Amino acid sequence: MGSYLAVLAAVPYFGSRPLVASSTTVLLVAFGAFEAGAGGRGAPPYSTLLATVLIGTVFAVWSAQRFVWGHVEAVWPRVGPWSWRAAVATATVSGMVFAGYRVGAFASSAERPASALLLGGVVVGAMGALTLVFAQVHTRIRQGLEAIPGADELGVLMVLEAGELLFAIGGIALCAFAPTAAIIAVLPITGLVTGAYFILRAREESERIACPACATSTHRVALRCPGCGALRDPSALDVIGRTTRTPVADTQAHVFALLARCRCRACAEPLETGGPDACCARCGAKAFPAPDDIRMFLRAADRALLRILPLLALIGAVPVIGLVAGLCVLRLSSASAVAAHGRWKHRLVARVVRVSLLLAFSLLQLVPFLGAAVVPLIAVASHLSNRRPLQRAAASAASAAPAESVPPAPA
Repeated sequence: MGSYLAVLAAVPYFGSRPLVASSTTVLLVAFGAFEAGAGGRGAPPYSTLLATVLIGTVFAVWSAQRFVWGHVEAVWPRVGPWSWRAAVATATVSGMVFAGYRVGAFASSAERPASALLLGGVVVGAMGALTLVFAQVHTRIRQGLEAIPGADELGVLMVLEAGELLFAIGGIALCAFAPTAAIIAVLPITGLVTGAYFILRAREESERIACPACATSTHRVALRCPGCGALRDPSALDVIGRTTRTPVADTQAHVFALLARCRCRACAEPLETGGPDACCARCGAKAFPAPDDIRMFLRAADRALLRILPLLALIGAVPVIGLVAGLCVLRLSSASAVAAHGRWKHRLVARVVRVSLLLAFSLLQLVPFLGAAVVPLIAVASHLSNRRPLQRAAASAASAAPAESVPPAPA
């Protein structure tokens, strides 16, 4: 029974980082660290070579997945939910495969009693169910962290990924060499994950309030209730897009702040995609109901960029560190508002422009005084690249609008 519990102790590692946990397991199996179940007897001689190939493949996939998905989601946000579902499915399947190997589910059942087969099946099923639940909770926590303004730019997610990498490798090694300690370690790990889940859930609920008219859950920063459409007095957003308890003083500036974070101008729910034709899936409000709304948004974005350029130049004057810090400040501010409202091909072009400029001028950033202009140059080029499609959309919408009839002059 202890060996079966040791199998279930691997749930947190497969539920959080399935590819890393799988590759670590294959590596340990190749060197004989794991005592396999019945499936490990009589292993073919090429198993070590196969394990090595699997290790290299899994590590290559793990190294590329965050980089690839980061660029794909930035260009095509609709794939985001599918990537999370794929992560949960990968965790569940890999956990069940690991449990099946450990209990010998893949071996011939000729010499195994029916009770052992039944118990092994129960353990594999329990491993799959627990890993599925853990992976879903882990996904919810990651989504909550990514929704916090500045989490990515300030390096929080990078530190978390590095910690999870060491966590998965160390946890699988613990399951191999100290199964009893691995079983004991599951309790605090489960407690920490559960606590983080409820903390983030409480944070999400603190940013919402029940509508006085229809009791619909509504963002504190929303101008209208998504349920009944009633007007309300919203709370303001701070400079990096977090909800405050300060009431909004300028409604037009608040609408710009919402659109700059790719949120609905009415109910403040996140927009699935930006752009001139973006529409809120919750309340049906258009991001830009009229061409003039696009022009007002662009003028506000221009002013936001002009205000932050001196600060970017000052930060960019610091060699190396200034380049990274300046780009983080740019991403956190509303000066990058237009970047969220381009179609996927426009976002792809803007991303290529930004990366190309970053590679081309990164060495110039080391030159005193001249380096101060690198970050503002990247900011302006990226802004113009994202601005042009919106400007063309406003012009085409204005030309397609029906002309107002002029009343006849009095005789």
